[in-house]
Amino acid sequence: MVRLALDERPRARQIAIRTHAPGTSGTYHLPDLWCLHLYRYHGELALDGEPLAIRPGCAGFTAPGVVASYAWQARSTHAYAHFALAEPAAGSFLLPLMLDLGEDFEPLFRRLEEAVTHRATQPRRAEVRLWDILWELAERAPVVGESSPLHPAVREAVRRIERRLAEPLTVAALAAEVELSHNHLLRLFRAAFGLSVVGYIRRRRAEQARHLLLHSTLPIKAIAAEVGVRDLHYFNRLLRQELGASPRAVRAAGRR
Repeated sequence: MVRLALDERPRARQIAIRTHAPGTSGTYHLPDLWCLHLYRYHGELALDGEPLAIRPGCAGFTAPGVVASYAWQARSTHAYAHFALAEPAAGSFLLPLMLDLGEDFEPLFRRLEEAVTHRATQPRRAEVRLWDILWELAERAPVVGESSPLHPAVREAVRRIERRLAEPLTVAALAAEVELSHNHLLRLFRAAFGLSVVGYIRRRRAEQARHLLLHSTLPIKAIAAEVGVRDLHYFNRLLRQELGASPRAVRAAGRR
């Protein structure tokens, strides 16, 4: 297991897609950096001598200072990121070294590909993309020390919200997808977050918008669309209500 602290944006040193020739093997050691891999192949991995099987559709974590040895027989493609994180503390996340992503793998792989695209010209935007991916992976595990883990249906609804934040979302559709009634899902969200489902979606859209305003050069209209808001007047009102400031004011405050 590894413990990640995600309150602060990761500092990416490398984000890339690599394809290795058949029969490749090797060893790497990053004293101060984390490594995230998204695998599309079968292979063998050892972390400080402990063997792990690599499978398509999995995410793998390597902590700083760990010696990683790998080998695979066929042509192999993976996406990866090397990054620095704050020291783990209360509220950090405990995750397995290898995580099967199932149907979520390809959407996450594409998002890491987007981070690769942004890395050269908009490094902060790439880091925000990576941050979002790490949060989505972390939400698959309970917070360390959490006294009452999320109800499975709430965890699944949150996962779907995070994955589709840029799309239209309705409580009725989410409730149907997690096989609960509208009112039952609402009660569970209020118990978990002190918010309605709509309130939670609003808060997450505002938080994501704040990340993009502070750490990217995207125009405000593009940021609004990125978080699922097509109406700029509504976007302005949303941020004033959730963050206490207009989009321009949020961005300006981050530049002081």
